[in-house]
Amino acid sequence: MSMKDKMLQELDPLELRCLSLAARGRTREDITRETDICHERIEQAFASAMEKLQAGNVAEAVFRAARMDLI
Repeated sequence: MSMKDKMLQELDPLELRCLSLAARGRTREDITRETDICHERIEQAFASAMEKLQAGNVAEAVFRAARMDLI
């Protein structure tokens, strides 16, 4: 199994959506407003995605996800 396939299985749809929106310049507040999902859940999704991607911040998580063609 490739690293991309492994990460696609590990990252849930909300985590991928948040990373994708962040890659397009959306802030956490924008994402909360656009998805109608509570701010706490958005924060959890980013934290979980950063942990899974072994990233220190959202920008690094976005970079890693983009580099693996996940978003």
